[in-house]
Amino acid sequence: MDITKIDKNFRIDQAEIKDNCKYYKVPASPLILYGVYFDEEADRFLRIRDSRAANLSDAVIYLNKHTAGGRLKFSTNSKNFFLETAWDGLDKMNHMPLSGSAAFTLLEETENGESLVANFIPDFSNEKGMKRSKGLPGDKIRNYILYFPLYNDVRSLTVGFDQDAEVGAGKPYRDILPVLYYGSSITQGGCASRPDNAYQALISKWTDTDFINIGLSGNAKGESEMAEYLASVPCSVFVYDYDHNAPTPEHLAKTHYPFYRIFRDKNPNVPVIMVSRPNYDNDPADSEARLKVIKSTFEKAVAEGDKLVRLVPGNELFGEKDRERFTVDGCHPTDTGFYKMAERIYKTLKEFL
Repeated sequence: MDITKIDKNFRIDQAEIKDNCKYYKVPASPLILYGVYFDEEADRFLRIRDSRAANLSDAVIYLNKHTAGGRLKFSTNSKNFFLETAWDGLDKMNHMPLSGSAAFTLLEETENGESLVANFIPDFSNEKGMKRSKGLPGDKIRNYILYFPLYNDVRSLTVGFDQDAEVGAGKPYRDILPVLYYGSSITQGGCASRPDNAYQALISKWTDTDFINIGLSGNAKGESEMAEYLASVPCSVFVYDYDHNAPTPEHLAKTHYPFYRIFRDKNPNVPVIMVSRPNYDNDPADSEARLKVIKSTFEKAVAEGDKLVRLVPGNELFGEKDRERFTVDGCHPTDTGFYKMAERIYKTLKEFL
């Protein structure tokens, strides 16, 4: 048996040399992939193991192809960076720019955080993929992170560098398990203007932690099958906020505590943070009814002796001033809205990190 097929740490540099450049078809050593994985049978990047997603709805199977939360880390002293990607189709929306839904964002990781290098945005005519390039300083080894699209599938990704450049694995995250997120379209990242502006990405920057985004636009409904899957994913903290997609408060009441219970029974030592939807003001009565359900789960968990459970009420996520300015459409956050969400959730999450 070829050991490199079962242990990626034994793989050698997997670059292909062409036209004085070297290209890596991801996944490839020494580049490190986070938040998504490449499924060889499905021939694409996915977030949920395909065999598990198949047990859920057709919509979840479709949304699983979206690469929200996917990242590629690498280091290089190359003076040029090349990107080529292919997808089944370009998902276009009237309320979210392609710069967030379908773009790849490249950032440099420095001692002071992350700085934007380029946002590779497709044209409306790029129905099957795109090719892009960007000049880099090339003066020394620098660490980079490439964020995947939030609302588009990615069948393949190839990145390229100067032929004589050094290429490494990049700056690793802190040596703890990733933070796991589950929720609605807001969790998936709608309607951030760049992939790295979703609230999980911001928290990841501030805490230097890996994360997994299982935001399922319109289809996070708290199914027991989903709870079983999430309970099987190793993580340092679990954050869930699917009340937006529960058809009614009654549906939420039937699923919310059982969802928590399934996860907690398999993960007795993993902190759990419950969050409710941020656009509380749209329908205060309905929002309060849903928050009441989540509070009930939280209070019951505390009464049962759970000391690792926290509640972040959605009406606290946007603060108190200018709340109407933090969404695109009364529902999905702007970049500022996501920043406000990140600040509030980070306030609770940091005690566990």
